[in-house]
Amino acid sequence: MSGPRQCSSQPQFMTSVGNNNLSNGAGTPLIDSIDVDQIVIPEKTSWKNLFSYIGPGFLVSIAYIDPGNFETDLQAGAHYKYELLWIILIASCAALVIQSLAASLGVVTGKHLAEHCRAEYPKITNFILWILAELAVVACDIPEVIGTAFALNMLFKIPIWCGVLITGLSTLMLLFLQQYGVRKLEFLIAFLVFLIATCFLVELGYSKPNSSEVVRGLFVSEIKGNGATGLAISLLGAMVMP
Repeated sequence: MSGPRQCSSQPQFMTSVGNNNLSNGAGTPLIDSIDVDQIVIPEKTSWKNLFSYIGPGFLVSIAYIDPGNFETDLQAGAHYKYELLWIILIASCAALVIQSLAASLGVVTGKHLAEHCRAEYPKITNFILWILAELAVVACDIPEVIGTAFALNMLFKIPIWCGVLITGLSTLMLLFLQQYGVRKLEFLIAFLVFLIATCFLVELGYSKPNSSEVVRGLFVSEIKGNGATGLAISLLGAMVMP
């Protein structure tokens, strides 16, 4: 019967125990060799160790911060106030379950979803999944690029085509920054996420939402009015899709 080290191939994260002894026993790493793409995280308690775990979380959080999600949320709030908050609550719980299962699969096997699909499905199925994935990427990127271009136009009167070019250059800048280490990229993304969160907290202070209506919207499920169903589906997709 194969040991646990044969069941997982090259997980991204490893823990070091003691003096890096790789003998069998409790605390033994999942694999015996360390590749350059792996991040070694010591087991000692420290802030640096904590940031090693939460850093990738900030990178994942980018999927929730895009103009399409913001637009859907703003429209739902503008037309139906707090009535559709229960959909966001349910979708958030569903997203947590799906992401936890995906993370567990990646940690145990050391492979991402595309690698599992390639290993488990026939070629024609993988080809169809690849086409669907490419279409999904294009569908997700178009509103982000166009939304950013419109935002720059509204804030700074920059032409739309210039905004599109600036957005593309910002993507290339992030790819260039990644060459200097994933930690620097995580720090930049974390800074931007905290900046967006601060802006939302300030806006929340200005808007002064009614707490009783917020609680009712979270736990009382109702869909009223024309277009509410479409917005509800958009909210569900915006939360689960990332």
